[in-house]
Amino acid sequence: MADIAIGIDFGTTNSCVCVYRKSALEVLENSDGGRLTPSYVFFLQKPGAPIVGQCAKKMSDMLPSNGIYEIKRFVGKSFNSLKKNLPYYSFDVKNDSGTPVILIERENGTVKLTPQEVCALIFTKLKKDVETKLGHAVSKAVITVPAYFKSIEREVILAAANQAGFTVLKLFNEPTAAALSFYYKKDIRSESYSLVYDLGGGTFDVSVLKKHSNNIDIIGVDGDTNLGGKDFDNLIIDYVCEELAKTYRYNPKKERREIRRLQNKCEEAKIELSTAEQTIIILDGFVPNQRVVTIELSRQQFESRAQSLFERTIKIVDRCLKSSKVPINKINNVILSGGSSRIPKIQEMLSNYFNGKSLTKFVNLDECVAEGAALQAAMLANSCKQKIRKMKMTDVVPLSLGVMDYVNRMHFIVRKDTPIPAENTLQFRTTEDQQTSLRFDVYEGERVEATKNRYLGFLTLNNITPAPPRLCRVLVTVIVDQNGILKIKASEVLRNNSKELNLSYTRGWRSEDEIVSTLVDAEEHEAEDDSFENFAALKEYLLSYCEAVQYNLRFLKLIRKHKAIHDLCENTKNVAVSLGIDKIHEVQSMLAEVQYECEKFAQCYNFECMPPC
Repeated sequence: MADIAIGIDFGTTNSCVCVYRKSALEVLENSDGGRLTPSYVFFLQKPGAPIVGQCAKKMSDMLPSNGIYEIKRFVGKSFNSLKKNLPYYSFDVKNDSGTPVILIERENGTVKLTPQEVCALIFTKLKKDVETKLGHAVSKAVITVPAYFKSIEREVILAAANQAGFTVLKLFNEPTAAALSFYYKKDIRSESYSLVYDLGGGTFDVSVLKKHSNNIDIIGVDGDTNLGGKDFDNLIIDYVCEELAKTYRYNPKKERREIRRLQNKCEEAKIELSTAEQTIIILDGFVPNQRVVTIELSRQQFESRAQSLFERTIKIVDRCLKSSKVPINKINNVILSGGSSRIPKIQEMLSNYFNGKSLTKFVNLDECVAEGAALQAAMLANSCKQKIRKMKMTDVVPLSLGVMDYVNRMHFIVRKDTPIPAENTLQFRTTEDQQTSLRFDVYEGERVEATKNRYLGFLTLNNITPAPPRLCRVLVTVIVDQNGILKIKASEVLRNNSKELNLSYTRGWRSEDEIVSTLVDAEEHEAEDDSFENFAALKEYLLSYCEAVQYNLRFLKLIRKHKAIHDLCENTKNVAVSLGIDKIHEVQSMLAEVQYECEKFAQCYNFECMPPC
């Protein structure tokens, strides 16, 4: 039985574990008897192991500075990006060379924890509870993550799970997991399109999927890693704090214990407003010199405060559809996932966006992602105990990935719509004599002019073998693995010299002004790109020609004798390197001049390493 694989929905607020066995899905209860495990870690002041789960959440109310929660929002983030939300946390977060570190004071000293270490503690708790429930060891798991989690965020989750003793079969995108659960239960065989709206405690995902036969193709993904139920809670916290400041001149944000208690009260109020038109927030012994304080909050007031966040989710839905090129009327199912999608106003706005379409709701919105992860785990485990009808999940690279050369031309290494996992290699050559390093700037997009695409990062390969121009070759490989992690490798052909870089690549996210226009922009500017391709080739040839002439003059010790030719090439390079496509005629004239002056010497002295015509 040890080969059974489980599915884990590692959530901001709660985590859930599910297993597929005996031809059925089973959400596994934790040691507290609950189907959801709060993603909380608590440290007692006395030395001892930390407490995780429901008990940790309760004890955090008593000693807020020692309780850690919402750690998923810290994963892979810089300290500066978290600053605006830190006042809502009751534990200490410090800046450690740009990364967040959590500090817990105990009797035997201060404990410093990274987000990865906190995640590992939660995974350890989940693993222990699963093994107790099933009665045997479990090591294989599929773990869900937001679809647009960056490489660094995915790597932290992988490392934390490994630290807890899990072998991760796959990091599975959350909305895809919800869709798999939906399709499997409904057993839909005909071709159809679905949109998954996954709004959880801390993150928001949208995916557009196409189902045909036993295949599910992910067509488009979008979302926001800092948008979820906790943001709605914080709006209510702000409202309560405003009321307390106005009536009692009291600000609980300065009190850790009170802000922790207030978080619980406001979360309860938000949940109540999903079924009731009005609620009362009762604060017992909360305000100095006031035994009980009551604050009324209506659904209308909450919706008014949260309207901009609700609208933000609809905008993300809209741009995901547009980037996927799937018309609204082709969407057969709008699938809700995540606890925050219960909010009535969100359901109303989403239905209206789809022209009054009925929404597809799971019986339990908090468990459907874990169910999808369990189904995927069973499909990957190949265990005789988990026989299952397999469905092929096909994700694709949304936009082409490549590197820029020294004339600003994009070399496409992995083309858009390539199935994931994807890998391809291109060969590059040095351009200068005795060159010892090559820098590769990585871009995502469809334009031939690299800088019109989205910049992702760079990789520099140093200590390459010095050689004449174009003789040293470097292979650049772009890999997008099954977990959505982008890797760039550069390796010298002549010897064992290589370097790797994992980039912060996002599967579906685009900035506001890039989203809708990326593919359309490439189509509309196809003629412009063709012109730039011709210009870049011309400019590249001119620069390579000049460099090769100078190399031969140096190698043959002819610089003094033909200094005018050497200087002509140097001046031409200096001028040409900064010329844009609007100066193509100047580049043509310079090439004609250089060739006219140099070609006779090239033939006379039998120049080597000249660029091919």
